[in-house]
Amino acid sequence: MRRAALVTLFALLWGAAMAQFKLVPQSRLDSVANPRTAPSALIVEQKFVDLGRVAESAVAERKITIKNSGNRPIMWSCRATCRCLSATNGAVKGGEVSEMSMTFSGKGFPGPFDHKLFVYEGGDNQKLVAVVRVKGYVIPDTDRSGDYPYHCAGLLLRQPSVKFDNTTIERIACKNGSQSAVRVRKDALLSSAEIELRSEPEVLQPGEEGDLIVTLKGKKRENLKLYIDADMAPRTREIKIE
Repeated sequence: MRRAALVTLFALLWGAAMAQFKLVPQSRLDSVANPRTAPSALIVEQKFVDLGRVAESAVAERKITIKNSGNRPIMWSCRATCRCLSATNGAVKGGEVSEMSMTFSGKGFPGPFDHKLFVYEGGDNQKLVAVVRVKGYVIPDTDRSGDYPYHCAGLLLRQPSVKFDNTTIERIACKNGSQSAVRVRKDALLSSAEIELRSEPEVLQPGEEGDLIVTLKGKKRENLKLYIDADMAPRTREIKIE
């Protein structure tokens, strides 16, 4: 009898716990990693760009050919997975060929990179027609003393804030300026529940560089707060959410 009661209690607790989680369909996960493009008369010739080795202080530029196989003019717009990558919006007449200028700035992003550039028909970022993969390697500058002007919870930061426009993930380049290893975390009491924080690497050794990865969950984009804490910091510090 007692065993049956325990089994029943366990089943009730398990059901209550599972009710807190929503299963995400595999199709939804696949659409995030490999977004589906729509048929269009707007044709992007290059789907892969290898920028090779780029100096951190340099800016790499490439031209991507865009064709219009239809009869009417078509506008295009672009969005990238990193603020280091951008491309020009434009338009091409029916039956003609144009070029889209793509720019990559490696400042603050040393090491390998692999980003995506989304090309949309029109100016509303609604009809995705092509995804361009952009990869390469940023050669770190030798002198990095002036790269981290902001101090926050024992860390040196490239910038004091993040801004979510069309993205849900932003990175802040950081460096451990102390003599001790630092593990960064979000102050759950002071920070908004919609904001998640982690660092790469998870533990920053003295003098080691890395990234703070700030993730926005949900649709709320106003009045968000993020306070970070670290093992050796005497108090939390705020990172502005713009």
